[in-house]
Amino acid sequence: MIMSSLKNSVQLLGRLGRDAQVKVSQNGVQYCHISFVTNLTYLDKDKNEVSTVQWHSLSIWGSLTRVLEKKGQKGSLWIVQGKLVNNTYLDRNGMEQRKTEVRVDRLLFLSSPNETNLPITEAMAASAKS
Repeated sequence: MIMSSLKNSVQLLGRLGRDAQVKVSQNGVQYCHISFVTNLTYLDKDKNEVSTVQWHSLSIWGSLTRVLEKKGQKGSLWIVQGKLVNNTYLDRNGMEQRKTEVRVDRLLFLSSPNETNLPITEAMAASAKS
């Protein structure tokens, strides 16, 4: 019963790693591949705050790219939701490479990079108050 309810799903709160560049596929579908950064802050065994950064690859297709064209600036704050997809490809040397990306099916713009320089958790608290 439990196994049937499990699914491939991921939700991230983070910032765009660069300005979004929307392209058009050979089939005429708009898409954007972009880097996305998230932060994780925790207390170590000595109660010191430690902050780590994780980079993710996002793949965004179709009508979702419209909002990226308007608001997809480097450093802008977003919530993305989607599924993990594993891809394989040959690099320039003919070696097979593997890459995991988030295939985004929902995204929510929170703020532009000019609106806040706060860390993600503080920016979320500030946007919840307004």
